[in-house]
Amino acid sequence: MKCGAVFLFLWTFALADLEPGFTSLFNGSSLDGWISARQDTVGSKFSVDEETQSIVTYAGREQGDEEATDVLYTTTDYSHYILKLDYKWGEKRFAPRGDWERDAGLLFHITGELNQVWPDCIEMQIGESTNEVVGGKRYHTGDLFVIGHRPHVSVQVSPEGFYDSTLPFQAVGLEGWGRCWTPLGKERPHGQWNQIEIRVYGAERALFFLNGVQVLEIRDFGRTEEEGVFPLSQGRIGFQAEWAEIYYRNIRIKELPLPE
Repeated sequence: MKCGAVFLFLWTFALADLEPGFTSLFNGSSLDGWISARQDTVGSKFSVDEETQSIVTYAGREQGDEEATDVLYTTTDYSHYILKLDYKWGEKRFAPRGDWERDAGLLFHITGELNQVWPDCIEMQIGESTNEVVGGKRYHTGDLFVIGHRPHVSVQVSPEGFYDSTLPFQAVGLEGWGRCWTPLGKERPHGQWNQIEIRVYGAERALFFLNGVQVLEIRDFGRTEEEGVFPLSQGRIGFQAEWAEIYYRNIRIKELPLPE
């Protein structure tokens, strides 16, 4: 059997093995269905790694090189769904963050200017900081970032600071960017694959999971326009390239029925 036929057989087998109701968003061999925010300017920072059948950032670049950030996002909007994927860190980091802890993110409900880095959206942080790290340079997987320019994106979470599900929810992001840290969930050792999952229910709420542990819940997504605040119920899905080599694979989605 020729190599191409072998790859097609293995990929077809992998698709058949998906959980019921899930479809793949990445075919393991091309970036069909995805667009890079930088592809028409400095060039995309995302490519396919054939060995791991994953999307990788900054392929072919040398440790410490000066690099730009980038976003890779879907060509389709999504509203109600479960999204699952694996990620692991590579070895390389790039200037101006060559000696920082590694940082990336899973973005959803991307809206507004799609070639903007960063676009208006909600982010499940992906990062190698431990739970104990606090402050401006904390990058722990499962943390929340609300990215908004003008108009702003906002969500309800309990509270801004460290997440505590027993406290009343409050709005973050109304005046710009907002965040909330999770005390839950641990990354696996460097170089191992981690599993993350988000369950998104339109503008109502979303749940974040890291390696099978629920680490955050957020509610009531809004976008502030001149006329007022409107529900943010859908948008593109995307990944960040943020000065660190990272691999994303097994990206699959299960769309959920819309509420009647």
